[in-house]
Amino acid sequence: MHHPVRVNLLSLWRPHRSHFRDALQGPSPASIEVKTMPYPRTRPDPSVFEDMTDEYSSASTAPDTPVFTPLSSADTLAALVRKGAFRAAETLRQEMISHRIPITRDSLYQKAALNAIRERRPHLKPRHRIQAFQAWMSLVPDRQQQVCTFYAIRQHIFRSMDHLNLDVVHCFGLVLAAKGYFTNAGVLQVVATLAQYAAPSVTETYLRTLDTQCRTLSAASDGLSAESLMEAPFNLAIKKHSLARRTDAALRLLKIAHGRKITISHDTLQAVLNHTSSRQRTLVEIRTLYPAFPSDLTTPSQLTLPRDASVISGEFEDLSARLRALRKAFGSPVPPAPYVLLRFITDCCTRGKFHAVTLLRKCAFRQSSRSAAAWVLSEMLYHRERKEPLRVLAAFARYFYLVGVPRKSVLSLLRGSAGKSIRPHAKSFGFGVAHHVHLPPYPLKQRLRPSRSHTALVWEALVAVSRTHDRKRLYALLLQLVEGANPPGEAAELTSIDVAETSGALPKPALELSPSSFDAAHFSPFVKAHVARGRPECAAQVVADMVVRGIQPSFVQWSMVARAYAQSGDAATALRVLHQLEAAEYGSGVDPPDSPDGVRGKAAEDRTRQRQVRDHSQQQPSDGLLGIFTNVLRGFVLAKDLEHARRVKLWLTERLGYQVGKRPATDTAIELLTALEAEKP
Repeated sequence: MHHPVRVNLLSLWRPHRSHFRDALQGPSPASIEVKTMPYPRTRPDPSVFEDMTDEYSSASTAPDTPVFTPLSSADTLAALVRKGAFRAAETLRQEMISHRIPITRDSLYQKAALNAIRERRPHLKPRHRIQAFQAWMSLVPDRQQQVCTFYAIRQHIFRSMDHLNLDVVHCFGLVLAAKGYFTNAGVLQVVATLAQYAAPSVTETYLRTLDTQCRTLSAASDGLSAESLMEAPFNLAIKKHSLARRTDAALRLLKIAHGRKITISHDTLQAVLNHTSSRQRTLVEIRTLYPAFPSDLTTPSQLTLPRDASVISGEFEDLSARLRALRKAFGSPVPPAPYVLLRFITDCCTRGKFHAVTLLRKCAFRQSSRSAAAWVLSEMLYHRERKEPLRVLAAFARYFYLVGVPRKSVLSLLRGSAGKSIRPHAKSFGFGVAHHVHLPPYPLKQRLRPSRSHTALVWEALVAVSRTHDRKRLYALLLQLVEGANPPGEAAELTSIDVAETSGALPKPALELSPSSFDAAHFSPFVKAHVARGRPECAAQVVADMVVRGIQPSFVQWSMVARAYAQSGDAATALRVLHQLEAAEYGSGVDPPDSPDGVRGKAAEDRTRQRQVRDHSQQQPSDGLLGIFTNVLRGFVLAKDLEHARRVKLWLTERLGYQVGKRPATDTAIELLTALEAEKP
């Protein structure tokens, strides 16, 4: 009987495995010989090759078969880019540059330049992306050879990117200047973006470079003069600086334009004067450069088209009339208020009139960026009232640059598992008004600049969907952004500009936020979160952090802090805050409390403050002060502190002169106190 022989191949392989690995890793003798073999120094003898004649071609090939001609390196590079093999094209381009092989310029290489900034490669450093983008853009023909619009690149940089990459924007602007583009849409978009978000030195240096290139090319051609070509970039940059409250930077550009004989329009000069904090000094500076500018110091009134305010505010139930009035209001320089738009959206969605919302939305986006920003704010407020924080974030990320907010946190929520409910395949996607109702994003040429009202809603939505440890991280990021928004001194700014001019180095286009980008509303969600968890000390610490960083707390923050103390049983601290806020309301020279420390005063100090307030008892209290007292009263009622609740009610009715029926929230708090008194006689 035959028995099979079993052989363990693994036992035979193990002794020889190391020898085989070494043989593969080490170079072979043939490869070593090839590397050391010198190139031949003698020229090839062309006599050994037969000439390409018609007789030879007809004898060697069929009549219908063309002669094969191999592609050159430049043709191969263009074919790879056309096919979309960008990595192979990048390798070939680098080899051609190293061997000094000329590359024919072609507008096709815009595709490779776009891929350099769009491709997602985590290991690729940002500076390598910019270098690759700049290298491919150098292969695009100049304006004198072929006029290009760069539409795809502009659409990606200014619209499709989820963050504002100022390095790419600055590099794109420099490439356009080198290729002879000075007044096209791409240059104006670069100037507007740098003037709004980068340091003034970056914008000024770029305009100087643009003007130098323009004068060099204008001298060599018979086209328009450099002064006329540079009017649009300089006027646009000055207007953007004025809107951002950078009066010193705008005046400096005015001096540069005047020295280079570039005409500045009257509207631009008026914009500088309208948005300055010191009108007298600014007018003197302007009239020094332009004596013919009128010297009218009256504050410009906001000109609006005549419209029926009662119709717009929604006092009438006719949606058609309100729609007509709102469309007419969007045609004026000042768009309707966001809360007016919010009420119109709410009424239309309640009645199912979604077409009216679509029409008004289209009108707002077509009018101006200011009208579009007001409309998006009304959308965000609508989702906020419906307690849809993810839709608030989605509306913001769809139209605005993610500046002044934690970009990674916003994108992780929208792209993660939590954002599935608001994606297009979800049943309730879109405006959040009903199932299968979807309003697609309106196409824009460039993302909008967010105001502090927009960013405050984003921070509130982030806090609403975050947990405790995430809130601590978000609060640290907010403090970091607020501290980074402090502007450098004017002397330091001018010194950096002078150093850049003398050394020839270009300043780094880093994102710069103005101090007005953040206000007390950004801190309110964190105060509210601490109050909801019964931690008044932490809420008061947030208020103290605001004061340290130059942000004055409003009645909203103090109201939440005072109620937290009242609800937690610390009646002395709550009453102390009320005393100081009342004194500040009536102008007795006492500022609101800057920190939670020191709020427990002596009885003598309280009596002194009461005498100061009593002198102004004839003044009518503001709605904010009444709201704070109402909030504290509600806190005492919830804490079942009947004694201090009665004291605050007496304070409201006798000292502040409140009459029942004026404020529904105050009346409700008084009714809760009455019910508590019935339970605890």
